[in-house]
Amino acid sequence: MPWFDQAPWLVALAPFLGLFLSAFTKRKDPFLAGDRVYRHDAPARISHWAHAVGTTVCLVSGIVLGLRFTPAFVDDGPAAVLWQNAHFVAAVVFLFGTFYYLGNTIVSHWRLREHLPTKNVVSYTIRHYSLLIGIKKFTMPPEDKYFESEKAAYVMAVVTAVLLVVSGLFKAAAHVFLALPDGLMNVMFWIHDIAAALMLVFLVAHVFFAVIAPFSWKTFPSMFTGWMPLGEAEKEHRGWLERLQAEHDERGEDERTLEGAAKTAADEPTRIVAPAGGAPGAQGR
Repeated sequence: MPWFDQAPWLVALAPFLGLFLSAFTKRKDPFLAGDRVYRHDAPARISHWAHAVGTTVCLVSGIVLGLRFTPAFVDDGPAAVLWQNAHFVAAVVFLFGTFYYLGNTIVSHWRLREHLPTKNVVSYTIRHYSLLIGIKKFTMPPEDKYFESEKAAYVMAVVTAVLLVVSGLFKAAAHVFLALPDGLMNVMFWIHDIAAALMLVFLVAHVFFAVIAPFSWKTFPSMFTGWMPLGEAEKEHRGWLERLQAEHDERGEDERTLEGAAKTAADEPTRIVAPAGGAPGAQGR
């Protein structure tokens, strides 16, 4: 019996758990430390890898089971149930990661801005990839924490994830407890499968540019450790690094000011205040 039929409540629990945990999550801003830069804090890495693993397994299992426009690679039976179970577990992980990220974004809403494209998205993306393939006539302005090309891909990933979540929840509800019109469900199946195909394109491109391509090898480990080399940040994310450096210098100045004030207070002579009392020889009644 497929696990989805045994524990459909996990589909509802995963989003709730992601949102619930995000309410108690403490985020850590990027900072400089010697020859390293702290780029991704633990919550960012958790949501990233939960989403990444869930997405990858969902795509593989979904393709094996067959999409609206592709054949199935397994027949009904134990093999199909095995892949259905893999799809179910991956969907639960995907939902947790997605809603954990959503909750963190709601709590730390200012972090969303660093992911959103700017008006320079087209020109910067053209320049960036032209330089990567060796076209030297372009110059690259200082990039932020994320490349403009990454920001554009982020929007695509978010839209695709929303389509997958909404259509997937419709499919789950119809399977478990809700009778929905066949026409509506046909639309949901098509939306789900088309969104899956788009997510596959995004995933392949993301893995190539973020993992396989040699220019990503110094940055990619930051998704495991949180840290990236200072030299790589200077080379690829100079705009972001300049802002971090300014914040670092400002914090240092504030700390020196506080230390100076504390030292001054410690060196100041202690005042001795004479106790109040009556005149000499005075007698109380």
